[in-house]
Amino acid sequence: MKKIPYGKIDFKRLIEENCYYIDKTMYLEKLENVQDTLFYLRPGRFGKSLFTSMMNYYYDINSKDLFNKLFDGLYIHQHPTEEKNSYYILKFDFSGIDSAEKEKEALEKEFKSCVINGINVFLDRYNFTYEIVKDDSIPIILKSFLTFFKGLKLENKIYIIIDEYDNFTNAILEGNAERFKNIVGNEGFIKAFYASIKEYIGLGVVARFFATGICPITLDSMTTGFNIATNISNYEEFNSMIGLTHKEVDNLLNEVVEENEREEIKNIMIENYDGYLFNEEAKEKVFNATLVMYLLDFYQKYKSIPKNLMDSNIAFNSGKIDNLIELKNNSFYKELLNEIIINEKVKGILKIKFDLLVDFNRDDIISILYYFGYLTIETDEYGDYYFKVPNEVMKVLYGNYFLKKLNEKDLGYDSLIFSEINEELKRGKIDRLCNYVNDVLKKLDNRDFIKLEEKSLKYLLFAYLINNKNFNVYSEYPCNNGYIDIYLDRKNTILRNIIIELKYIKKKDYSEEILKEKIEEGKSQLESYSKDERLGNPIKYLVIFVGDELKLVEEL
Repeated sequence: MKKIPYGKIDFKRLIEENCYYIDKTMYLEKLENVQDTLFYLRPGRFGKSLFTSMMNYYYDINSKDLFNKLFDGLYIHQHPTEEKNSYYILKFDFSGIDSAEKEKEALEKEFKSCVINGINVFLDRYNFTYEIVKDDSIPIILKSFLTFFKGLKLENKIYIIIDEYDNFTNAILEGNAERFKNIVGNEGFIKAFYASIKEYIGLGVVARFFATGICPITLDSMTTGFNIATNISNYEEFNSMIGLTHKEVDNLLNEVVEENEREEIKNIMIENYDGYLFNEEAKEKVFNATLVMYLLDFYQKYKSIPKNLMDSNIAFNSGKIDNLIELKNNSFYKELLNEIIINEKVKGILKIKFDLLVDFNRDDIISILYYFGYLTIETDEYGDYYFKVPNEVMKVLYGNYFLKKLNEKDLGYDSLIFSEINEELKRGKIDRLCNYVNDVLKKLDNRDFIKLEEKSLKYLLFAYLINNKNFNVYSEYPCNNGYIDIYLDRKNTILRNIIIELKYIKKKDYSEEILKEKIEEGKSQLESYSKDERLGNPIKYLVIFVGDELKLVEEL
């Protein structure tokens, strides 16, 4: 049986080690037909590095003898393009640069090291003799090398491939637009680097350019130095070039998973890893490829699914998002965060360009959350689109982000208290959890929860529950005759499932009669939900808040 290629990003190694490869080679001819200089953006851990590795072997002039071995059975093997194995590949990888708390000089040094390393790999691969003057500036180093290559007067040209072009520039923002512009803007070494590439594209030395990344902010900041590139990230035809379609996931399931378990595991994947749309006209949502491989790798080894459905490698973006969101010192983004929590979706316009000379607006923040994968596009029956959290894994990450914001006010996660809460949950009790939320609400500024209602309370409870290790937690879980506000699905058969119906009454609307109506309504709903056989005799709770005060916690 073939292996699941979890964590593997080298295409040649993947094929040689007999791993499954989801064929994306049909996109090579599509890319060739668009333009010579391309940018393609997707959230982190989606499969961009493996795609650029595959491109490397397909276009590399020195890999001609490997073509049949590496691409046999794939689309491009039967439909090769004229540009197959016809370029000298110059590849730069900036994903490893650690930019945390480093000044411009230190970052420039690391960037230069990556540029020099890319050139040295090129020289070794093609057996060229050339001495790099390491004391020169970054653009001079690149220009001198490209001038050397131009002087060789070779028939074949260079294809530049860059993986994660913006990895460290997105991380260095730290809420400081001036610092960012000094590195990426008119006088910065990043812009000078890309301006040098542009110059040698114009001279015919570099024939093609392809770069991946996450967010277009860096691209926008260097536009005047590299205004020849086409950003194809939102093109409908490239919606599923990175990530996995439903058909691709089905093919993997048919190969790896026992037939009687495929439907169940597919549904788990849909709930937790699916939901991404990168063009409002696209017909099919895609899965996060890394998460799918994470689950299937575990299943292949242990014949079960992992208890934690979120690969720890996915939870890495919140610091970068903070830096981007706070870049222009705006104050309204917390209101937007609250709106997403309350409504579970927001209206907005996707920004493909950002202007660092003006304050960010609502659409800028929504778009940043979209580019990092926290939100995705969703279309309604009228053809309009909005943004929503794509799946349960992102709800967990979003919930953690929400808790992080609460922690900034010293309202958030107390490990000792939550250890006690989780011990109570194992015994089917939620009183301590509800009391903790009650304490949090009383400390919140009115501006933080000016629109406090049932949905925001539900999400607060959800956020505090998602990190427990004994239950899978679901919001709006579908069952008989409705949707459970919060459903705790046991991970251990010695526990019992828990369902929570949450009611909220505004202080100005409160009366004993309304409270009685809410109690009767909640009890009726819980009884109806509990008849769903899938829940297996759950523990049922009715929780009622009046304003910021916990009024009732009753086990039925």
